[in-house]
Formats: sequence, structure tokens, C-alpha cells
Amino acid sequence: MKIQRQTISGIITAPPSKSQEQRLLAAALLSRGECFVSGYGNSDDVKAARNIIENLGAKILLGNELMQISPSAALLSDNLNCRESALCARLFTPIAAVFKSAFTVTGSGSLLNRPVAENFNVLKQMGCVYESAENKLPVKFSRTNIQSGQYYVDGSKSSQFVSGLIMALSVVYGDSVLIVKNPVSINYIMMTIQVAKSFGVNIKYSFEEGNELKIEIPGNQSYKPGSYSVEGDWSGVANILVAAAINGSVGVKGLNSDSVQADMDILKVFDLAGVKYYCEDGILFVEKSEIKAFDFNAADCPDLIPALAVLAVFASGISNISGASRLKAKESSRAEVLKNEFKKAGILVNIDNDILSIKGGQTIKSASLNSNGDHRMAMCFTVLGLNSGEEIIIEDSECVTKSWPEFYTVLQSLIR
Repeated sequence: MKIQRQTISGIITAPPSKSQEQRLLAAALLSRGECFVSGYGNSDDVKAARNIIENLGAKILLGNELMQISPSAALLSDNLNCRESALCARLFTPIAAVFKSAFTVTGSGSLLNRPVAENFNVLKQMGCVYESAENKLPVKFSRTNIQSGQYYVDGSKSSQFVSGLIMALSVVYGDSVLIVKNPVSINYIMMTIQVAKSFGVNIKYSFEEGNELKIEIPGNQSYKPGSYSVEGDWSGVANILVAAAINGSVGVKGLNSDSVQADMDILKVFDLAGVKYYCEDGILFVEKSEIKAFDFNAADCPDLIPALAVLAVFASGISNISGASRLKAKESSRAEVLKNEFKKAGILVNIDNDILSIKGGQTIKSASLNSNGDHRMAMCFTVLGLNSGEEIIIEDSECVTKSWPEFYTVLQSLIR
């Protein structure tokens, strides 16, 4: 994919939030009734989630506007393929243990090299038996027996497994308490609780001393079938918003201003950086701005960091983005990829422990940038190229299908 400097303008609709949709699919499965989901997406990650719930006893019919999810007596396969979705692996493993006595969780691509099962030992405490090499997929369960109780979970690297435990424990017999130590990405746990609540399931939480999150989960609850809607995704569209802030004027429909999505924090960064934006008739507008250097802690919204790095390139002064340690063991090691690939384009990025420092105003030169098969890298490199005086080539740009298959089509509609 070749990208050259372009001005963008127009109005688009935000893509569906894959994070919320995967949780809605899990809740619909647990409801064991007929559910309807509007505004659904077609990313690789949600396709993986749909395949998993079909293997766990759901039937899915996709209409033009609605996805219908119904119970099915057929458990199609004991092999749950998460493709490259770490959320699928962590979210659906505890849930699968409710439905199946034996199964294998596997995946493909970069997911096979990530330690996604590092917290699964809690399932052993619950009575499950499984095998895994170095906490990586595949994970083979030979016996499952999810039991209620009080459990401690290390939440310092990911919140996704916590979300799976919350949903699984809410339907088993007996009450449970999860004590999450050093939790990160708390907004995603709140999203899980919010989705559960919309299905009629009650979850309580409180923040305790010693940086602990206490989650109280009454057992034997029922997820109520019904009609639900997927809200717009702040994560993917943040790239378009950053592109507009640098050199454009874009309006985005379908974003929930009351969302618990962590990446809504892009607006906090815009406030720090002096980016002009406003809302009118439910549309978020972002306009070309004189961008100031900014300091921002992105530990709870690490998916924003690639887009923020590009914003920093076009800011006046040195910007510091903390939370770099959260970029390890993603689809790529994102901090190192940013540093190495930006260097090819003449942009120096300094990494000091947990902080990315980028000096704005550096001269961008023509380069071929390797996305490393990472959808967020491909998107941020695209935004860089849109605002560069030189041609930028992005290798493996097709990986955007993981989260936003229509990314380049939507972008093309904005180019003027």
C-alpha cells in the first residue's frame, strides 16, 4: 500500500466496537435464548468470536441490519479457534468451561507466540485440568468444573481473562468474589459489567486498598435474551480523528459520548494538545489544528498509543506518552516496532522504561514501513503517510481486517 500526502474531509460512520461486540456475543450465548444484535461488524476478531459461540451451542443468522443468535443443540467442535484474537482466547476460555467438559483453545498467526494463558492457573483452582506449553496456545482442557469461590487474579498485564471469569462465574452455582491485583484497562472490565447488566445480570465492584479491584459476582444468574446494539469503536476511528487534527476536517457519526471504552481518552489528549473538536447533532467533528506537545499516561488505553505517536510527530515540542510496557505481547511488540519503523522514515523515538518520547517537527523521508502484521501499526503508518511530504509504503496493510476491514475504503472516501 502506497500512501502520499492528502487532505481529508467529510463525514463517516464509526466502525462497530469489536470489544463490545465480542462481549455481546458471549452474553447472547450465555442467555441460551433468542437475541438480536444491530450494528454488528465483520472484522476477523468478531468472526472468530461468532465461530466460537456456534461451537458452544449457538446458531447465528446474519441479516442486512440484524444478527440473530439462537440456541442450538449441536456443539459443533471441541476445537475453539480464536484466530489472532487474544480477547477471544481469554474471554471465552472460562465460558467454554461452562458448556464443555473437554476442549482445546487454539489460534493462528502471532497469537500462538503470545502468553495468553498466563493467568489460566486460576481455572485449576476452580477444578479444571489443562495442558499448555509456556502459557501459549494451544491449551487443551481434559476436565472442566468451574466452581464458585473467592479467587485472586493478577490483573497487571491484561483485563480480558477477568472479563471471562466474571461472565462464567455469574451463571454457576454459588456466589463468587474476584480480587484483581494491580488491574489495568479497568474500562474494559467496566464494559463487561455493563454488558452483563444490560442482559439483567448483577455484578458489584469496589476499589480496595493496595491497588486491588474487588468484584462480587452472585451465582446462578440468568442472562436475559433481547435486542442489543453495538456502539461505534473509538479505537479504530482514533486514527481518522488524528489524521483530521493534522490536516483535515472530519465528522464521525455513531460514537457514544457516554461510552466506557478506554480509547475515548483520545479526547483528553486532544484537550492537552490543543486539537479543535466539537459535537453537533450527535456527530463528533475534528478540525486541522496547531498541535501542541503533550504528556499523557496511556497505560489504561494502550491501543491508542500508535495513533498518539503519530500525533506527537506533528506537535510542536517533545511529547511523552507513558504506558509503553503495555505494548509488549500484542500483535507485535508495538513500542519497538514504532521505534524501528519510524526510524526508517527519519523519525527518532526514544523509549525510556515506560515512556515514549517523540520530538515533533522531524523531517519525514520516504520509507517502506513494515506493519509486522499488526492492524494498529498499519493504521498509524497510514496516518503518518497521509501527512508526509514523501511517499510511505506500508507492508502487509491488509492486516487491518482484524479490527476494521473497511478502513481503507472509508479513508478513500475522505480524500479530497
